[in-house]
Amino acid sequence: MSEYQYYEFQALDRPLTVSEQTYVNSLSSRVQLTATNAIFTYSYGDFRGQPEELLEKCFDIMLYMANWGTRQLMFRLPKSLVHPSVFEPYCLPDRITVSSSKTYLILDININDEEYRDWIEAEGWLSKLVQLRDDILRGDFRALYLVWLKAAAIAIEEEEVEELVEPPIPANLKKLSVPLEAFIEFFDIDQDLVAVAAIESIVEPFVSEPLEEWIAALPLKEKHDFLIKIARDEILVVRKIIFKK
Repeated sequence: MSEYQYYEFQALDRPLTVSEQTYVNSLSSRVQLTATNAIFTYSYGDFRGQPEELLEKCFDIMLYMANWGTRQLMFRLPKSLVHPSVFEPYCLPDRITVSSSKTYLILDININDEEYRDWIEAEGWLSKLVQLRDDILRGDFRALYLVWLKAAAIAIEEEEVEELVEPPIPANLKKLSVPLEAFIEFFDIDQDLVAVAAIESIVEPFVSEPLEEWIAALPLKEKHDFLIKIARDEILVVRKIIFKK
């Protein structure tokens, strides 16, 4: 079987600048690049850059797949919107980790499983999963809990740990979103484990924030500043309004 490696990066909060696109282009002559997306595919050789470094510099989410059994999803999260301590219950060495730079957190989900060792095309997967970044920033950690089940099962099977502390079971596992269903499929999470966890998961209705009232109460200068930033396509401003109000 031939070697297969696939890297896809997506910019969500803002498009890449010209200088950032030049930098990405310098990493490979074969990159498929737009202002918001970069794809690197290899049947031999390897990516010349450092994926985490490229993610931190230019993008917000990265998907990686290799046909020797690796599936990886990394999120770049603004430190102004989320604290690293919220991820501690879900972390497992080498599989679910969080690192920090001056401005960002990098949430890295990296699963190696013999069951992944088959030829599978990775194109199209990332578009199914990008919504999970906003979900996580909103405090919806269902994806982290579900992939913890997968990572913990592998750690136990390989006798890496004697005892694991299960994170709190999140609400609303009985009804999963389309991105969560895709996430389960991508990481091949045991449906029986998901079903058992769902039994204990409470149903918690989504309560929308009174955004109109909140915006109406803003000082005029702050409204003006937000409008200028939104006009400049600074999408992160919208997320700050939604997640921190």
